Amino acid sequence: MKKIILITFLTICFAKAQSIRTFNFVADTDDASIIGEVFNDFHGKYKKKSGGVILQRVRFLNDVTHRVLYYGDPENWGMKEKVPQEAWSNYINRMRIHRNPGKGSYTAKSMYWKGGDREKYNVGRQWLFKAKDPSKYAAAYVKFAKAIEPIIGERMMGVGKIEMGDLNGATHYTVFYGENMQDLDIMADKIRASKAYQEFVKTNGGSEILVSYMVRDLIRL
Repeated sequence: MKKIILITFLTICFAKAQSIRTFNFVADTDDASIIGEVFNDFHGKYKKKSGGVILQRVRFLNDVTHRVLYYGDPENWGMKEKVPQEAWSNYINRMRIHRNPGKGSYTAKSMYWKGGDREKYNVGRQWLFKAKDPSKYAAAYVKFAKAIEPIIGERMMGVGKIEMGDLNGATHYTVFYGENMQDLDIMADKIRASKAYQEFVKTNGGSEILVSYMVRDLIRL
């Protein structure tokens, strides 16, 4: 019976799953503001059919300084209007001038996402890890996330399955958003002290954290 419940749960998750594509890069401080302008000019004009795109600042991930994160319905991907080849080429070329590729880019499927106030809580801590039993982990995570909602309020959190990327064998990611680094530290202590967290550790099937790092939303479109 438990296996049937898990299979049903995962079927529901993946039926609603959004695709995620992240592209990491390295940019000097002097180039960061120009990249923001180029990103805003292009994506502010050409809107996605579903989901959105975010320019984020990255910290504590080797030499990576920024990333562009696309998310949306895989059956409704792309732009609302056809982007002229000249406009697309111009965007790519302008971005390339001011950045270098960074390690750790990947594609993924969101398995669960708790929304909230992203204007206020726009700093996230992300973990990449190997799940020993993905079905157990997913089920335990959702139960855990729902149990701690009274603690975290309008902060966001989610889990997803890695599809492609050279991430040293990582199978999944989790992310938790707060107001700033101090807020993330305080909330982490509160969550770890909760009964829900202790239950999550016991029931998630086990995992190996490979890396954790911080992201901050700069531009969301």
